[in-house]
Amino acid sequence: MSTKPKLYYFDGRGKMESIRWLLAAAGVEFEEEFLETRDQYEKLLQGGSLLFQQVPMVEIDGMKMVQTRAILNYIAAKYNLYGKDLKEKALIDMYVGGTDDLMGFILMFPFLSAEDKDKQHALIVQKATGRYFPVYEKVLKDHGQDFLVGNNFSWADVHLLEAILMVEEKKSDVLSGFPQLQAFKARISSIPAIKKFLEPGSQRKPVPDDKYVETVRRVLRMYYDVKANYCGLRNNMLLDTHLISDEQFPTSELVRLLSFSKIEVFSATNTFPSLPVFGRLLNSFPTPAPAVAQPGPERGAAVSGGNRLWPAGTGCIRLKPAVPGCVRREPPVAGWIRLEPVVPGCVRREPPVAGWIRLEPAMAAGRGDHRALLVLATPLRSKRAEFAFQSVQDVGPGRLDTVGGALRFPQGPSVGSGWSEAVQPGAILSHRVPKYLSGNQELRIMSGKPRLTYLNGRGRMEPIRWLLAAAGVEFEEVYLETKEQYEKLIKDGFLLFQQVPLVEIDGMKMVQTRAIMSYIAGKYNLYGKDLKERALIDMYVEGISDLMQMILMFPFSPPDAKEKNLESIKERATNRYFPVFEKVLKQHGQDFLVGNKFSWADVQLMEAILAVEEKVPDVLSGFPQLQVFKTKMSNMPTIKKFLQPGSPRKPPPDAHYVETVLKVFKK
Repeated sequence: MSTKPKLYYFDGRGKMESIRWLLAAAGVEFEEEFLETRDQYEKLLQGGSLLFQQVPMVEIDGMKMVQTRAILNYIAAKYNLYGKDLKEKALIDMYVGGTDDLMGFILMFPFLSAEDKDKQHALIVQKATGRYFPVYEKVLKDHGQDFLVGNNFSWADVHLLEAILMVEEKKSDVLSGFPQLQAFKARISSIPAIKKFLEPGSQRKPVPDDKYVETVRRVLRMYYDVKANYCGLRNNMLLDTHLISDEQFPTSELVRLLSFSKIEVFSATNTFPSLPVFGRLLNSFPTPAPAVAQPGPERGAAVSGGNRLWPAGTGCIRLKPAVPGCVRREPPVAGWIRLEPVVPGCVRREPPVAGWIRLEPAMAAGRGDHRALLVLATPLRSKRAEFAFQSVQDVGPGRLDTVGGALRFPQGPSVGSGWSEAVQPGAILSHRVPKYLSGNQELRIMSGKPRLTYLNGRGRMEPIRWLLAAAGVEFEEVYLETKEQYEKLIKDGFLLFQQVPLVEIDGMKMVQTRAIMSYIAGKYNLYGKDLKERALIDMYVEGISDLMQMILMFPFSPPDAKEKNLESIKERATNRYFPVFEKVLKQHGQDFLVGNKFSWADVQLMEAILAVEEKVPDVLSGFPQLQVFKTKMSNMPTIKKFLQPGSPRKPPPDAHYVETVLKVFKK
């Protein structure tokens, strides 16, 4: 038996082409079996090779994998094309998700009527040049590196090159306004494995022709025309803001100024009478010596000096509060600042790494303990630096002012040179975050909880709510109610592909539902213990997502189509999806779908069961294993809490929700 992966699909692009690209990019040889007759397809069904009665199917490492995204995830991880950590993986997932959206328009193109093809052609070019390519152009320009993520070749690069070439087949000069993408295309095309795949005679497939379309229709019995959807529904959202230019600094809340590192300012009191209190905290430090490069403490060693302390192994700095003897008292008194570097343990590494911050003590200089020195060390010459100082005039105690996209603590002037900034008495903290501070100079006041931005309804955010709730994670929500809110989010650069859901978590503004959920599942240990368990979870999740997509779109169905669509939901649930999970649970006899451990797949299935039961109350009557599964899941503490009245779980979509969606996303 060959050890090469074996691909089962049509002799054409379709959903298999991205898999071919990724295997080729990894330098992996593969075999193919092309489906040409209905009998071949039904043989795969009867043999149990197609989990959800769908192709593509790939035999790899003893598994029969279905669901395109699950297959791609597995290949990318197996061949080290998926980033080095969760955050890089999150970026790759977001970029791949965006590219997938664009390629979806191209994938359906061959099956459209002649009338719709002209519209779709224009739509493809418009989406590429107006929504997707500008994102990648900016990414490449901003970081100045050869690849999209972590300056390493990844799945995201492969997927983007595939998309570029496919759009160029529709409009040859589509990259004329994107110089970074032109260079990217040339660079990635020259990678040996990619170059080989682009040569004539490779396993790359040509543009779909009439023969390919006829074969697909015959094998899958597609006796209908695919209809393009031009309703203009898009996924995107907002976040709370508080004007601060003329208001008291609200230090009863945690102010998080997020970049590659974060500063968290806490106050033990409900009021913060004036910013000189902040100054007194800093001024408790001794006068500093001239700035010199010093090695950081060894990881795990506690280092103290004067009134500063580096807690062992934490990679953070805590400042002594104004009350003597309370160096590490919790909750902090008079104030507390914690800095978390990107690289744990590199508290004082020189030169500073991106996202690394240092505080230095204040000089009294005749200003008593009401003024302070704050020194910020950051790679100012780096494109990734987010923090800097500005010289400004005082604007009065207890007030904040904003100028030029910077947040200022109005404490006086500063001077600086080189890698360190020496600030005269009366320091200011300037945090340059154009994405947060623009126009009216708004500052978002946030807690440490994930923040979800979407409409006040289920939609694509509901499975994210379910997953966070199942993990026991509290979250906040901001609801989008007007088109102006949505457009402001786009204008301010919060929505990578002009889409919601948006979830702010761990300093990231995440979009693309699948990317968000993958990150949450990985972060909270709901994603299996190894690659093969993750592959199973991915396949199950993607299958459930196909069913949930039908339910998601149901409220937007025309009245005369609702009965037919409801019947389709029931048919798919009872004949395609639920039988799979019934069989899985019966065969292994365990409480959970994968590895006898609670996972993302269990959460997603539970959500789907309840959603279908709202439409078809007796849908589980023929599935005893799923009835037991539902009861077990419902009694898990975090799930039970989420199912109770008053939780963040949303009710079934009503006419008001549909009206709001159409109003917010209308063109």
